[in-house]
Amino acid sequence: MSSGKLVVQLHNFSSVNLCREFVKIALGVGARDIIFSKAVGAGATTGVPVAQKIAHSKQANLLYLQDLTDTIELLAPDEIYLFIKRPFSKTVFDPDKIAKSYNEGKTILLVFGGAEPGLTKKELDKGIPVYFDKINEIGCLGEITLALYLMRKIIERN
Repeated sequence: MSSGKLVVQLHNFSSVNLCREFVKIALGVGARDIIFSKAVGAGATTGVPVAQKIAHSKQANLLYLQDLTDTIELLAPDEIYLFIKRPFSKTVFDPDKIAKSYNEGKTILLVFGGAEPGLTKKELDKGIPVYFDKINEIGCLGEITLALYLMRKIIERN
């Protein structure tokens, strides 16, 4: 993927395996900039270093930040999309719209919650909460895979 900047973020997690799989999927589908935040337990002590090693071996960027606010302050993204279940969002994920912004050179941040419920109401107010239409609860690994794949197909067409 090229043109703008696409950053994916895993927020609020504790699983080592989730860290590893998230970074592998992100890299496999074309993301080069990854942020982890609000890690606890084994996710923080073991998962983040494992994920950093994977990212480094693929010449990708992986940052660990304290919270979503730190990401926003550091990157100042043009658009922020937070993936959440449908009852907590009224906006359907629109890969065409996001890919268009990306192709215009904008910095896009996609945030995925790693634990239930994933993101708090306060965190959801920091961007646009989105959900997948006609797809039920596939978890953050399913969401990142689907979101990046759909966006990549559109970006490659343009």
